[in-house]
Amino acid sequence: MAKADKASRQRARWVRWIVLGIVLAGTTVIVTAHQTGSGSGRLASVDFLCPFGGLETLYSLLIGDGFLKHTAASSVILLAGMLVMALIYRRSFCGTICPLGTLQGIFGAAGRKLLRRRFAVPLSVDRVARYLKYVVLAVFAVWTWQAAELVLRPYDPWVAWAHLTSGDLLTTYLVGFIVLLVALAGSLLYDRFFCKYLCPAGALLALFSRFSVLGIRRDASTCIDCGRCDKACMMNVNVATSHVVTSAECISCNECVNACPVKGALTVQAPARKRFSALASTAVVAAVLVAIVGGATLAGDFQWRQPGLAEAKAQSGSAGGSAFDTSLVKGNTTLQEIADATGIPAEELTAAFGVPAGELGKPISEIKDAYGFTPEDVRAWLETRLQQ
Repeated sequence: MAKADKASRQRARWVRWIVLGIVLAGTTVIVTAHQTGSGSGRLASVDFLCPFGGLETLYSLLIGDGFLKHTAASSVILLAGMLVMALIYRRSFCGTICPLGTLQGIFGAAGRKLLRRRFAVPLSVDRVARYLKYVVLAVFAVWTWQAAELVLRPYDPWVAWAHLTSGDLLTTYLVGFIVLLVALAGSLLYDRFFCKYLCPAGALLALFSRFSVLGIRRDASTCIDCGRCDKACMMNVNVATSHVVTSAECISCNECVNACPVKGALTVQAPARKRFSALASTAVVAAVLVAIVGGATLAGDFQWRQPGLAEAKAQSGSAGGSAFDTSLVKGNTTLQEIADATGIPAEELTAAFGVPAGELGKPISEIKDAYGFTPEDVRAWLETRLQQ
């Protein structure tokens, strides 16, 4: 019996966590900068960087109605990348890329350190609860396609994370913030709590993962039945007695492979029996996503920056001030942007909100407390003004 190389297993773990960390840090910086920035050209919002938004807007695109509000080509490109990753190596997006999954992983590691143990949901409850994410997927997909708007947005914990610095956090995104807190608190006790029971993107990937090229295989002739793979699995998949891991719950994190002490007993394999190391499989799926996003960026199709109000209005084909969509006004919008996009004289905005001309270029979130109004007040005023 040959022992597995401990150094290579540790290296694979580190590379996976580095990839996860880069994605989490990078997306957090971008969406936070969006909240604190203002004006045309600020960094993209969370909606532009969410692959599930690509699914939500897909029906609208297919029937020729264009992108839903708050979505863009970048969200569809990310959806395509996520699904390609699933066809290559199951739910590898969940285990290698997803920033919300990374947050849960961090809290899960903290829970193990603090509590010195992991809790388990009773099997009878767990089996039923795992189907909840499919219900969430179906409900919000159909609801979105019928309503022609992103109905999931106020309930989405990742959107709430992106709005932690926003004045709308405890109003517009309160439910999503509560879901985020439940997901992270749950992960202190149960690994990947949200992933297991509520994530609609995970449910979508679970459906596609059945057609994956790569999968984890166990060699019964060399397996020593130590059970370390099952203990390492954060999704509670039964690996130790499987010949091939076919569970839709597997997120392809390779923790079971890295935990196996016997060389070749647990491997990532293609149908032709070609083996991939845990490090190589992580590198492959990460490279696929980088290639897709990188290619789209070079082609000018991936939106890393958010258009200003005037540009967004032009892209939607609206004409005239009366057609202006007031929901585009956010905390990081400036009154000067509103004046430019609607044609309303800046003097009217100055008179309506008591903001001096010199501060019209500041985000509403920065000046609202000093002058006693909120983005909702601005939207309500605009609705009335544009009807005149």
